Amino acid sequence: MMGLMRADTYRLTKGKMWMPFATLIIIAIAVSGLIYLALNVDWISLSAEGGTELTTADKDILTQMLTGTQVAQIMLSFTIVLAMAFISIFSNLWSIEFSAGVAKNVLVSGVSRTTFYFSKLATGWAVGALMLVVYTMAIGISAQLFVGHLDFGALVLSMLAQLPLYLALITIGFFLFIIIPKESIAIVTYILVFLFSETIIKNLVNVFLPKWTIIKDMFLFSKIGVMSDLSTLSQHAITTNILTGIAYMVIFTILGWLVFRYKEIK
Repeated sequence: MMGLMRADTYRLTKGKMWMPFATLIIIAIAVSGLIYLALNVDWISLSAEGGTELTTADKDILTQMLTGTQVAQIMLSFTIVLAMAFISIFSNLWSIEFSAGVAKNVLVSGVSRTTFYFSKLATGWAVGALMLVVYTMAIGISAQLFVGHLDFGALVLSMLAQLPLYLALITIGFFLFIIIPKESIAIVTYILVFLFSETIIKNLVNVFLPKWTIIKDMFLFSKIGVMSDLSTLSQHAITTNILTGIAYMVIFTILGWLVFRYKEIK
């Protein structure tokens, strides 16, 4: 298993896996820069000749509206950024292996399906965690440079609170790519599940099962955004968050393994 993981890691570092990491860094810097411009540029003066200029007091108020920590946590709540970046993990670690016939050759050589599956999943978790770390670091550095007053400890705590849920999201993604052999359809399904599944379920619960509010506590994607705000965190919230992430990881890891054991490999 370790040999497969080392091989995947080597292939990813030599391939184009750097592109999603670079994209995450660019997004973090760009958003921080835009917030800096919004807080510091006198748009009234720029938009109208002889218009009313912002006073120094007005600018001070605008600047004090957000601290670097608040900016960083806002950016860390953009779950769609990392969720879309994870597609590169599913594509590079799973789909390409089957489309190129590599998976079949590896399995024919004597590697068990269980070893193959868990090596891919473990590598995916590691790459996903690294993406979260890189994105968080880029957010923290750019927020400190552009806005200032950043609490790095709070930012790290926010990141750690999100980690189990992101690992669960990767596990769900692998499951979808296992049951849907065509990559393009799997990607579309993954995006639709991420964007709409919880909204649809919430509406169904509100209409047909109004007393079953416990179902809403099981939502995964909405929890990721909430975990970025330290003001809403408590010991209970963090514990629930960790248990939710682990539960999703266990359930979809087992489901993916059961399906892959009997999946036809062409």
